[in-house]
Amino acid sequence: MSVMRRVRVRYRLVAALGAVVALTLAGAVGVAVGSPARSSQRTASQARSASRTGVIKTGSIVRSNVGATHSPQLEQMLAGHPGIAPRASARAASSAAPTSTVQGIDVASFQHPDGAAINWSDVAKAGYKFAFIKATEGSYYVNPYYASDDAQAQAAGMFVAPYAFANPNYSGGALQADYLLDNADYVPDGRLLPPVLDIEYDPYVSQDGTNTCYGLTAAKMVAWISAFTAEVQRRTGQHPVIYSTAQWWKECTGDSTAFAADPLWIAGETSSGPIMPGAWSSWLYWQYTSAATVSGVSGATDASYLSSTALELAAPGNQSNRVGSQASLQANALDAGPAGGSAPPITYSATGLPAGAQISLNSGAVSGALPAAPATFPVVITASATGDPSATQKFSWYVHGSVTLTNLTRQKGSVGAPVHYQIRAKDGLSACNLQFSASGLPAGLAISSCGLISGWPSASGTHTVSVRATDSSGATVAQGSVRWKVTGASGSGPAGHIVLRRDGKCLAEHTANDVAIETCSGSTAERWTIAADGSVRVRGKCLAARSASATAAAELDLTSCTSAQRWQLTSNAVLKNLKDGRCLADTGTKNGSRAVAALCKATSNKTGSSSTPSTSQQWTLPAGPLTSDIAGYCASTQHPASGPSYAVTVRHCTKSASQDWTIEPDGALRDGRKCLRTVTGTVSPGSLLHLVACASSSALQVWQFAGGPIGVQLVNPAAGLCLADPGDSTKTGTLLRMEPCVTTDPGTSWRVS
Repeated sequence: MSVMRRVRVRYRLVAALGAVVALTLAGAVGVAVGSPARSSQRTASQARSASRTGVIKTGSIVRSNVGATHSPQLEQMLAGHPGIAPRASARAASSAAPTSTVQGIDVASFQHPDGAAINWSDVAKAGYKFAFIKATEGSYYVNPYYASDDAQAQAAGMFVAPYAFANPNYSGGALQADYLLDNADYVPDGRLLPPVLDIEYDPYVSQDGTNTCYGLTAAKMVAWISAFTAEVQRRTGQHPVIYSTAQWWKECTGDSTAFAADPLWIAGETSSGPIMPGAWSSWLYWQYTSAATVSGVSGATDASYLSSTALELAAPGNQSNRVGSQASLQANALDAGPAGGSAPPITYSATGLPAGAQISLNSGAVSGALPAAPATFPVVITASATGDPSATQKFSWYVHGSVTLTNLTRQKGSVGAPVHYQIRAKDGLSACNLQFSASGLPAGLAISSCGLISGWPSASGTHTVSVRATDSSGATVAQGSVRWKVTGASGSGPAGHIVLRRDGKCLAEHTANDVAIETCSGSTAERWTIAADGSVRVRGKCLAARSASATAAAELDLTSCTSAQRWQLTSNAVLKNLKDGRCLADTGTKNGSRAVAALCKATSNKTGSSSTPSTSQQWTLPAGPLTSDIAGYCASTQHPASGPSYAVTVRHCTKSASQDWTIEPDGALRDGRKCLRTVTGTVSPGSLLHLVACASSSALQVWQFAGGPIGVQLVNPAAGLCLADPGDSTKTGTLLRMEPCVTTDPGTSWRVS
């Protein structure tokens, strides 16, 4: 992960995590970070399309509140309190906490009726200083207007914070935090405020069969919130703001005091100030109405005060500039005080600035000539005002020398073979401080902000990859190119039976090119090979689906192998045809019953929050390696002498039995005899994994897939965490752990053969 900026890639794997964190067993036992429900599978593009209508369906639950800012209960509670237009005065010298005139609004896609835009210039001219913008809900919805609202609000001079509407019974807290940060492209840039967790009344209580607390006990709710806040702090270095009401907080967390260090955005309907949860003595923001009339926004709008005793300084983010160039950075404080007014002014100070740079006491502008030699400077900027606590932000300022890209060597590989290729910048500094980008990459690959190209090539071809590096000025400081050739997959891979869950029979080449199910035997007609590109092969031919109408099942053929005959193993051992999205299915239980590619079927549970594939569409594939995106390494049951019994490690890929795994229809990841789960029986980031006796009732043994079509993340839905090679280690014997599901982390990407 870059220390300057994270590569801005939207709607990759994490955008689909909520869609694929599905089909899990209900009722996690001993789960330290929450217990989610399940949903039917969705693609990221389907989710984005549905989100524009303000409705998403997961299982049989109609998520009709995704386009709203908050829950109906909360919005109705605040609707009776009228909005008050912002006044010119910003802050009194010694005003009480409830007394404030600095206001902001919060919006969601609901504020875009029929796609209408918000006029953020009008919002800013009306006196509103900040905007909270709903970015995500749960891990199944992304606000399609977030990016434009964020950019336009900042361009209008407003401060912005993205927020996540939490759904704790759907997926884990860490996963939903990552979902927010990835889909909001959260990179501190001088006008972004800390991210926000909106944790409040369950808007789907009438459908999901739980209660206003999402069916979680107070202890599990606190653990879920802890996982969310810890992940935000890990990735951003900032404490997230928590949004809630005193009544919900008391009922659903037991009035927990565990989050007193996190700033509070409180919602309440009184005119004299909000009712406070016991953990906080003061609020940072107070949403006092959902009925404000705001110029530039359609309809009633949520409005909030900034506390008069609060001073917010937006994080500028790490800086990188060439030696000898001019420093240009603006520190921005929310509530800067009235020009010419009687309120005490904001003053700025800084420590650790590069030699030659200085900060303006009154404006917060940093200027001056940067040093002539490369160096790294740890900077602290402080904003102060009489009567208010000061606000500080820390960041690193990298002053780099001339830049040369190294390791630009010719690359070659094959479809489905993992790539882990590091391009480096020689610039006089040891830390990654530049922003890399690339064009012309083979399909399936991506470059990180620090120049690591990783992923799984999905198509053959020859490419010229252009790479460039920029610094904080936006200027290109170095560029180069790489010739990259990707060949087709070899056709080799795990070989053996493909077994139907429903009756234990095997997929077989029946007669001519027909495919059917038969009693399992040693016949070569039943010995299938799963190649790295996802093709399913028997006796030199590939399994393919014929064209069919939208509703009809497609007949299967065995044909010469091309890139069109590819399948993806998805959650619960379902094989999906990549060409049309149909699932491999049988048509009966007798020997000779034809196999087809049919519309994927699932049965919802009684609450409609989860679904299970039809047993006619679940297959156990031949055992094979769990290959890491850290090229050349696989998950292995060969564990070191020290460490947990039956621990699972990372080792060089071989063809040994210690690297043979199967994904079972019930979601278990099995080494042939035992199943993978955490050592302690609870789950939190960093939890070690080992093999235990398989138990169908254990949610901690359930693994679901996110992403693809080749590399996937293996998500434990009971925790919202992923199977990971910690630190992307290439050391043989490294113990596998549960870690947050981060989009661009190769250590959480695997090919399930």
